[in-house]
Amino acid sequence: MNTRFPRPLLVLTIALLTVGGSAFGQETQPPAEKPHNPTKQVATYSLGDQMLSLNLGLFVPLFFYGGSAGVTGTNLSLGGTGSIMWSSFLDNNWALGFDIGGAFAFSPNARALFLVSITPRISYVFHNYPFDIPIFLEAGIDFARLQESFKTDPVIKPGASFLWNYNNNWAFGLNAVYWWIPQVYTGAVVNSTETRYGNFLDITLSALYHF
Repeated sequence: MNTRFPRPLLVLTIALLTVGGSAFGQETQPPAEKPHNPTKQVATYSLGDQMLSLNLGLFVPLFFYGGSAGVTGTNLSLGGTGSIMWSSFLDNNWALGFDIGGAFAFSPNARALFLVSITPRISYVFHNYPFDIPIFLEAGIDFARLQESFKTDPVIKPGASFLWNYNNNWAFGLNAVYWWIPQVYTGAVVNSTETRYGNFLDITLSALYHF
């Protein structure tokens, strides 16, 4: 008996076998993984975060201004300086605190000038991890002694720091602080023409602890 296979059914069968063979011949590919982009670590600070730093370095007498002579040299040698600073953050950028600093230098006849300043401080900190760049302004009281002479004057100290964050707690860096000390006389004891404005600079290395 000669049985003919219907042509449409034969064509459909061959097509299904061809597609099935191709599908079974392909390896299953796992879904492509998205590239991993690690998030850059950024140090952030909030209300109540604190920092404490110890700073040591060089004290540079620049010049005096005032009186009939105008700008004159200080006649002082290079000296040394050190300070302890504490601040507390108000948010990620602003901080309030205070600084206790001291400095010394010598006159040509070896007389030592000692300065001690106590200053409240306001800071604004720029962040570019792992670096922080605080700019700050301090204003307070300076105590000066030169042999038996002692004087209390106001002092204003603008400055900036460049800090490298070693880890979440410790940072190390460099500070530059300008000391502006007006020694004002009213004429009651010393003639007002003796008023002078002292200009000094300190450059220090800093070790700072965040907590």
